[in-house]
Amino acid sequence: MRIVTALVLFTCACTAQAGTTLQLQDSGVDVRLRGISAVDANIAWASGQKGTALRTVDGGAQWQVMQVEGAQALDFRDVEGFSDHVAVVLSIGPGDASRVYRTEDGGQSWALAPQNNDPRGFYDCMAFEGERGWMLGDPVDGRYQLFATDNGGRDWRQLANGPQAEPGEAAFAASGTCIARLHGALAVASGGAKARIHLLRDGQQAWQATMDAGMARRKQEAGVFSVTALAQGWFAVGGDYKAELTTGNAAVGKGKKVRRINAPRGYRSGAACVGDQLPCIATGPSGTDLWDGKRWHALGDAGFDAIDLHGNIGWLSGAAGRIARIVIGGE
Repeated sequence: MRIVTALVLFTCACTAQAGTTLQLQDSGVDVRLRGISAVDANIAWASGQKGTALRTVDGGAQWQVMQVEGAQALDFRDVEGFSDHVAVVLSIGPGDASRVYRTEDGGQSWALAPQNNDPRGFYDCMAFEGERGWMLGDPVDGRYQLFATDNGGRDWRQLANGPQAEPGEAAFAASGTCIARLHGALAVASGGAKARIHLLRDGQQAWQATMDAGMARRKQEAGVFSVTALAQGWFAVGGDYKAELTTGNAAVGKGKKVRRINAPRGYRSGAACVGDQLPCIATGPSGTDLWDGKRWHALGDAGFDAIDLHGNIGWLSGAAGRIARIVIGGE
């Protein structure tokens, strides 16, 4: 385990939301970090390429860098932190490259939870509500693979009722947020042949799919990349990661109803809202923006892949080891 000290590279005092700041920190690594998890205002975990995991317990002043043994070739696209000592990371890839590891000692050691043994399988993302969790995999035989845990990711079981997918439809493992826990429901974001949100209400067996979300559909590189809870509904972002389109990059919805929002600065891969309420933050390779329910406000031009908030405080992560701490409306 290696410890590095944070270096604040810039501070953005954003007039869009009084007191909002975005500070880049020194992660100590140069690999792409697509996984980020804010446990509280001081504790966060990050994950990325080459079997890399990181942890801070002091708000990012220092980041501890660790390598998961036996995972040096893996790309950890998602991480969920439960405390300063407990976390799970998810790697993506075909067949047995898709895995989940869990640590209970702050990253000193990691135990392999499930490893995908289906050569057709491909894990994408996780979502948790306390110890309960769900993991999404790309469609196999016409249905998304869906897994569940009741003990914080120690053990997983495959569920039989994953969302039905059309040919060419899949999820994006871009930010660990293609599945989300809403108020009494699960939400799955999809792209490719269809750009939509699949919803499963608690106590029901049948999934419902929204109308087209308008995010550059019917292209393998386009669709809904991230979904998060918002005011009894959801907020989602996406687009086409190969094109700088300023239309069809965000949407809000309740149930099957969708309202499209044009994000002004192109494709976005990660989204989070403050305590399931406005404002919401959308981030991507061309920058980060705040949506207040009426309009967008630019927060910075540095590119990121993922964001996670605990209340109004959180972190963003991205390429070349980039990590930033965000505080919305003052600390």
